[in-house]
Amino acid sequence: MLEVTDLATAYDGITALRGVTLRVPTGSMVAIVGPNGAGKSTLLNTISGVLRPHAGTVRFDGADVTRLPAHKVARLGLLQVPEGRQILGPLSVEENLLLGRLARGARAADGTADDLDAVFSLFPILAERRRQEGGSLSGGQQQMLAIGRALMGRPRLLMLDEPSLGLSPIMARQVFDALATLKARGQTILLVEQNARRALASTDFAYVLEQGRIVQEGPSAALASDPRIISHYLPETDLSTS
Repeated sequence: MLEVTDLATAYDGITALRGVTLRVPTGSMVAIVGPNGAGKSTLLNTISGVLRPHAGTVRFDGADVTRLPAHKVARLGLLQVPEGRQILGPLSVEENLLLGRLARGARAADGTADDLDAVFSLFPILAERRRQEGGSLSGGQQQMLAIGRALMGRPRLLMLDEPSLGLSPIMARQVFDALATLKARGQTILLVEQNARRALASTDFAYVLEQGRIVQEGPSAALASDPRIISHYLPETDLSTS
């Protein structure tokens, strides 16, 4: 569904991506792991059209979307849940969710009630708090709201940037349980995640990004048992996937 080839992106005089190539097959869940500052968020922002690359291509379901603005990329069904959630605090949970329809363009009003029901089924706490201001939710609930808002746009490919960042282990597990449910339903997912252990345990395939380059790739289970990955990214003290 997604093919990124030799992608290079620079901003503020810094080259953040250096010839990145990756693929996300339809129906798969793929992870990008790496240290802070490796360029992971830049990669998602370039794919989604927030940033423009100076070299390389991004193809989504066969179409070249490299130079499309973000709103046009979103209307093709490539949607991103940004780091930090970026919900609108003064709006209610339901109002935040309804904003997600904008990604659907002219189809915005089609099936809204069913889409809301699907989000509330995945995240029952949001149904309970549908009239509550989004800014009053806990961090984990806000992450659920951000994911739900993206789902309201009916993504064909859902990209998530650090969904467990700042969450308690219990809330992070609930978020990843929801992602597993989505994958089981056929949702294609590209995941950037700072908890490499959790990312590799949850995905089919993974890429390791360091200093703007892909330095290693392979099936997630194989990387999870690779001595280099273990020493660099899977410290024994990181047991938060349990």
